[in-house]
Amino acid sequence: MGASALQDYRRIWTAATTWRNPQGVKWGGRLALLFGLALAMAKLAGLLHKTSFWKGELMIAVGWFTLTWMALFLPASVLMNSAPNARLMPRQRRRLLQMGAASWTFAAVGATFALGNGAGFPLFAAYMLGLMLVRAGVRSAAVLFMLPATWPLLSPRLPVPLVEALTSTPGLLASSILFVLGAAWGLVRLYPAGGDRHLDGRGQVVERIGRISNPEFAKSGGVAWVNRFTYLPSLQRDCLLGRPGTLLLHALGPVVHWSAWIPGLAIMLMFALALGALLGFSGAEVPPDVTHGVLNTVLIVLNSLIVLGGAKFSQALRTTRGEQALLRLTPLAGQAALLNRRLADAMTKAVLLDWSMMTAVLMTGAWVAGADAALLLRQFALSCLAAMLAASCLLGDFSRSLPALAWRQALMMVLLCGGGATLQWMALGNLFWCGLALASMAGAVRLLRAGRRRMLSAPPAFPVERME
Repeated sequence: MGASALQDYRRIWTAATTWRNPQGVKWGGRLALLFGLALAMAKLAGLLHKTSFWKGELMIAVGWFTLTWMALFLPASVLMNSAPNARLMPRQRRRLLQMGAASWTFAAVGATFALGNGAGFPLFAAYMLGLMLVRAGVRSAAVLFMLPATWPLLSPRLPVPLVEALTSTPGLLASSILFVLGAAWGLVRLYPAGGDRHLDGRGQVVERIGRISNPEFAKSGGVAWVNRFTYLPSLQRDCLLGRPGTLLLHALGPVVHWSAWIPGLAIMLMFALALGALLGFSGAEVPPDVTHGVLNTVLIVLNSLIVLGGAKFSQALRTTRGEQALLRLTPLAGQAALLNRRLADAMTKAVLLDWSMMTAVLMTGAWVAGADAALLLRQFALSCLAAMLAASCLLGDFSRSLPALAWRQALMMVLLCGGGATLQWMALGNLFWCGLALASMAGAVRLLRAGRRRMLSAPPAFPVERME
């Protein structure tokens, strides 16, 4: 591989990820680094075995890369490969195919090695293939990632000879080859070589990708269905009441409203309830290690959503500068001297409401799925830690620059995790998670108070970053 190819890869990756969503890439990298440092502190404290430590670090790297690839690179790269570009720039299409194949291979093989079970490669390969196709707008591929997710429940109900044939060495090899060939077919479908068929189906691909990225992107127009029953009535009521603090948040759009979490949280809760009901009525027994592994992975991923719940304000503030300027011209904006105080209070209340909703759903889902008291306590402690991370970048001097996670704050949080791990190493048991929850809540209060002081002493926030 020459320097020219590496330069092409770097340019394509930067254009598809960093230029498209710089804050998302920055936050994802910081969270991955923070989790990696926390594992290192736990390893130094003697909590983790060497093998578990390296598997955890690999899982963090694979998770960060897969999220970036699925959420940013994949849809952007598919849009890059338009029908004219595929013919006029064949080298770009070739690079996209190579990067797609390497990304899928790294995600599937990395997850397999991170869990330390080579027999699980076909499941991870199918899961990554299904996500890749669905994220790029191929809805029919949903069955590919639904099958691996439900395999622990389906396998006891399948005929024993069939399960033995699938899990044998020849069966695993054959299924692995099948999914590798399926990935090659999927990449060719995602990045066609131009022509009339590519040009005719381009509009549908763009619309599907846009609908996945933004539900309001659909050509049908109108407002997303959930907003018709939640956000729009709330907006109408707040306009009638004329509360300046609440109206300041409406200038940022429905993405920061609590109703934006309803579809995702409802799906998670219904899935947990359906899973619990299925296990209860059928009497199926899932191995405890599988249950705890799935729960731990899901809860860690969902805890990251709590952190991103605070980061969504920074993204909304950057994309609604025009709305902020218009709001400042209206009487409902209130006095300029009180704008920062009202905005800080409204943002704090919104983040606390989001955290309460998500924590309640996560705890309920984990309890229904069979989590014990120790796992529930750990989940609550991790939710409190995620809330502290979200509070670290919430308030500040918006007129000059939006707050970001400084290295001092990251170091403080890593030391907190390492100190807690040391306490657990000293046989405090569950008291460690109680202490972590209390320390995280105290840290969140301290960060919010410090950010609020900076915000109250700053010029009016709207429009943001105007004094840069």
